[in-house]
Amino acid sequence: MEPSGQDEIPMKRIVFPAGAWLAGALPLLAQTSGNNDAVDAISKQTSLLDMVSAAGWVMIPLALASMVTLTLVIYCFFTLTEKSISTPELLDRIEPFFENEDAEGLAHFVSERPQATARIVDRTLSFIERHPDADADAIKVVAEVEGNRIAASLNQRVLYIMDVGVLSPMLGLFGTVVGILNSFGHIASTESPMRTMLLAGGVSQALVSTAAGLIVGITAMAFFAYFRGRVGHLISVLEGESTLLVQELILLSKRHRVTRVVAR
Repeated sequence: MEPSGQDEIPMKRIVFPAGAWLAGALPLLAQTSGNNDAVDAISKQTSLLDMVSAAGWVMIPLALASMVTLTLVIYCFFTLTEKSISTPELLDRIEPFFENEDAEGLAHFVSERPQATARIVDRTLSFIERHPDADADAIKVVAEVEGNRIAASLNQRVLYIMDVGVLSPMLGLFGTVVGILNSFGHIASTESPMRTMLLAGGVSQALVSTAAGLIVGITAMAFFAYFRGRVGHLISVLEGESTLLVQELILLSKRHRVTRVVAR
């Protein structure tokens, strides 16, 4: 039995739209496949070293900042210790000078010692020798000034680490801004159907500088927090031991003053 003309019309209504849809979808599928292949090729070609080099010149100051941070951290590890403030051996050797009232021997001994408490005693003894009639308040002021100077020196070493930690993320952000501007300028001057992919690649490379700046900054701030606590502990140790030594110097100065008066 042959199909009638009425049966052919519905078949044409189905076949023609389907063929038109396939004809329009094939180029889109081909373009999507081509884009995926391009993305795979770009991801395979881009390594970590390439991304770092693509971040631009800002990686040079960030590398210097990382080296400065490492140097400061090593320096603080070896210098911010209790041995730099005082040692039991130092206190044991100072005590006989007070018992024998040997101010000259004490001055000679502390002048050769590098500890912070020895420097406070040395500066206070020098003031007492120049001003033998100075009262207790004047002697305390001299000792406090020297102690404040030493405490400021300890804090300054740690503040350098904080400065690097603050500046490094700013440098990274500046490098990202410069990289994004370059990406937009390159895209504007290039007539390519893959502009979106070029923009994404340029932005990802530009963000490398921000990531590097954050890594350096976070590391520096973490060490800054650690060394700030250590400096606070060292300053408390310095205050406790120097207060006792200054009181001993005040009593020694009073005894020498009385001795001079009796001798007259």
